[in-house]
Amino acid sequence: MVNVITDTATLQAFCDSLKNERFITVDTEFMREKTFYPELCLVQVAGETNAAAIDPLAPGIDLSPLYKLLADLNILKVFHACRQDVEIFYHAMKSIPAPLFDTQVAAMVCGYGESVSYESLVSKILGKPVDKSSRFTDWAKRPLSEKQLQYALDDVLHLRGIYLALEEQLKKSGRISWILEEMEPVLDPETYDTNPNDAWRKLRLRNPSPRYMAVLQAIAAWREITARTKNVPRGRIMKDETLTEVAQSKPDNFTALQAIRGFYPTMPASQYEPLFAILKGVEEMPASTYPQLPAKPQISNLGESLVDLLRLLLKACAAQNQVVPRLIADKDELELLALGKRDGLHVLHGWRYEIFGKEALRLLDGKIALKADGKNGLAFIEI
Repeated sequence: MVNVITDTATLQAFCDSLKNERFITVDTEFMREKTFYPELCLVQVAGETNAAAIDPLAPGIDLSPLYKLLADLNILKVFHACRQDVEIFYHAMKSIPAPLFDTQVAAMVCGYGESVSYESLVSKILGKPVDKSSRFTDWAKRPLSEKQLQYALDDVLHLRGIYLALEEQLKKSGRISWILEEMEPVLDPETYDTNPNDAWRKLRLRNPSPRYMAVLQAIAAWREITARTKNVPRGRIMKDETLTEVAQSKPDNFTALQAIRGFYPTMPASQYEPLFAILKGVEEMPASTYPQLPAKPQISNLGESLVDLLRLLLKACAAQNQVVPRLIADKDELELLALGKRDGLHVLHGWRYEIFGKEALRLLDGKIALKADGKNGLAFIEI
């Protein structure tokens, strides 16, 4: 029977039992279809011999003991694909659980493929099937069945064996430091404290003019702030396609807003007044304050050939080191390398530099060449 914790005293005792663990595995179940911020519905935690499902929705429960455990710097917290889990805890705890280990990232470093799923790792490493029948559970609904709870708890129980196997592989390959480097963005608060003024960058631009982008930026920021304040999904305030149409039409009253195709009011008319004031304010902004898209480097036919050559080198280096190519470098970085850029490129720092960046610079400087190798695919020739 699954150990389900529904009161603070039991949670405190459970967390106390884990405070001497070397690592714990953690997973969450949440819902966000009707809210802006994820609604935490269940937290699963396992140590070496003790595991429990914690019910955050239980009346009167205080999660402070759990947050204290997650903040303990002496205990490694193991997640799989941890970004959303960490975001939830960051907003609840006002800090990021640390130190962290992400088994999805570790699996990529260990050669298991790109964005490998938890189910795939359970199969490949533990040789076990995963019961997916409770995948689409409404985790906010109570009571949860024993089957649903076991499904949730199995995630952290299996994660223990996955972590130990990956840790052993990383030690043998000397790549523990790689994981620490990859965890840096996840541990950065700026990853989760997004600026509403940057929300427009996630939208498809219908018009690249600075004036249109200024309007789009202002409307997207209004929607972002409104959605956060009301704790509803962005689309409940205004859908993306409607938002871009509003930026094009620039209505100055509710009647004009209602005339826009695809607009359906989800708030009283009075609550759209700030939008019209914002649009009027943008009209009065000096052009010098309009947002600008970063200039995309223009690459010549010769440059494209260099990118193709770097892509071949990347595949060769990735294969030799059994690492997913995308984890090392993306197309944008290859293009910047081909254009002679050197500052601020991830591929020229840390482990990426050691296994690829160093050779990429030697290739571009004419110090090595590539040749076909029937055994290994590609080989380097010193020049």
